[in-house]
Amino acid sequence: MSRIGIVFGVCSKAFLLIALILAAEVSADTFLENLELDSRVRFHGQSLKATSQPIFATDDTSSLFSALDMSAESEGLRLAATASINKVAGSSETKLTISEAYYDFSIKNWYLSSGKKKLDWDVGYGFRPLDMFSPTDSLAIYTAVPPGTLMATGDYFTESGNVTFICNETRAEYLERGEKVKPGYGCGGRYYQFFDGYEAQAVVHYDNVLGFRVGGSALTVIGNSLELHGSFIWQQRHRTPIVTAHHGFNNVETVWQKGSLQALLGLNYSFSVGITAIVEYWHDGRAPSNKQWRDVIAGASEGVSEHQLSLYRAHFATQNLFRDNLMVHLRSSNSTWQPEVTWLMNPSDNSMLIDTGLCYSKYESIRLCLGYRSYAGGNKSIYEQLSYQKIGYLSVEIKL
Repeated sequence: MSRIGIVFGVCSKAFLLIALILAAEVSADTFLENLELDSRVRFHGQSLKATSQPIFATDDTSSLFSALDMSAESEGLRLAATASINKVAGSSETKLTISEAYYDFSIKNWYLSSGKKKLDWDVGYGFRPLDMFSPTDSLAIYTAVPPGTLMATGDYFTESGNVTFICNETRAEYLERGEKVKPGYGCGGRYYQFFDGYEAQAVVHYDNVLGFRVGGSALTVIGNSLELHGSFIWQQRHRTPIVTAHHGFNNVETVWQKGSLQALLGLNYSFSVGITAIVEYWHDGRAPSNKQWRDVIAGASEGVSEHQLSLYRAHFATQNLFRDNLMVHLRSSNSTWQPEVTWLMNPSDNSMLIDTGLCYSKYESIRLCLGYRSYAGGNKSIYEQLSYQKIGYLSVEIKL
């Protein structure tokens, strides 16, 4: 671990110790009186139709994900955990994850927090550049908010905004050749202000792995129906997969490069009939270029060996497959039936994701969802290289 990682670890443990000492002063009677418990079970089944492309060649199959979510919260203390079983094609994986474990408390005009916590500052829907520390894939079929990261934060609130100081751990959300990416550690700050008619924020953060990150966002509402939002972040260092020639065949390596911009512009419009439209365009400078994708797809079409295909798979180890994305999302505000459709396109090669869903939630404790996702764009498109081209799914969530 680097020096800044060691310093962060010592400081966070010291801050957590102080928080636990303060928490111990809360009487057991007060704690139990204000205790809020929440538990729910989730089931998510999928029918998966395999792609005809060689990189992730596989067979049609099905999967079943089952989870029990539990949380307890009182007097600033919160603990949340998930026990899950994921069964795919005859194999299963069992996990127990501590999602959050932190203590919120205040000293004079400062609001402090220490522990493992999920923190997201962004304003977008399809992509969230300022979700910096444990990013959520909001377009995943079964969106699971990832566990939080270790952090110590301090907030000072003004009449129309607040200042945040943070020291924390940053975790990547994908694997590199099947291995977890090591976390980074760093510190930074955020300034948020609500102005007359709009709100804005600025973020500065230094991470021992990713370097400096500087970003911000703005959001405004026009009339009763239209909302405009945008966010960006510039990152000093980033990982990206590149294609290189090695002993007569293509190799894919994950390398470090300097300077990348992630940016999003979008709007929400609410129609009088109860339909909301979200339109967003975003750019991710960490993603491979279109030329790199053309080299990978062309190479995989030449009947190469399984070893070569395994190298090509490493090219998919990135949050966004494309640098540029256009999304249109439509949803209903009906309280019982909630149909929605999402269309996502890469303008460079016409890769398309089309996702439709219908949820039923008449009863507060039960939510049922049925959906269908398809990738399109032709054999040379990036999306159609993925393992499964068509996915039907059913999910059930029951609050206990």
